[in-house]
Amino acid sequence: MSAARRGPRPAAAAQRGALLIEVLVAILICAFGLLGFAGMQARAASSEFEGFQRSQALVLIEDMTNRINANRAHAGEYVSGGLIGAGALADCGGLAGAALVLCEWGNLIRGSAERRGGAGIGSMLSARGCITRPATSTDRYTVAIAWQGVLPTAGATSPCGSGDALFPDETLRRAVSSTVCVALLRDAASAPLLPRC
Repeated sequence: MSAARRGPRPAAAAQRGALLIEVLVAILICAFGLLGFAGMQARAASSEFEGFQRSQALVLIEDMTNRINANRAHAGEYVSGGLIGAGALADCGGLAGAALVLCEWGNLIRGSAERRGGAGIGSMLSARGCITRPATSTDRYTVAIAWQGVLPTAGATSPCGSGDALFPDETLRRAVSSTVCVALLRDAASAPLLPRC
């Protein structure tokens, strides 16, 4: 009976603390899983914001495309020499025609559609618009929007905003564009055939 009181046997002594180690390993595995889940959530939020910005840009491009199509006779007046949407909101009160449309579109690019605390939040980050016409075309116009992304990518293929100080990192510049073709009505016998869009 005195041998039983001396203490635990050597096999039982080796088992002491094993449960605690198992619990610590389980906590460590759970911690890594939660960190991975948090990283995945942050990446999903960034991707969702990128998608939201792209959809806003597409809405603005569709708006300008429709405006040019509605005023085809004066489509050349919409061509801009530089980036549209820089600076503060503009007062469009005394303008008419294409100048009014460009002023209103510039304000939309600045985020005037939705405001909070005096700041325009209804648009993309550092957004700018471009309306160009290739030198070789009289009936084709390109409407583009460039903005600042949040995740680096390969960069945009559209030249809108390229090389501008507003977009110092090409891997963060995003751009979408659309081509508008304006029909040229002509007398088939008198005018030469031009390449179409």
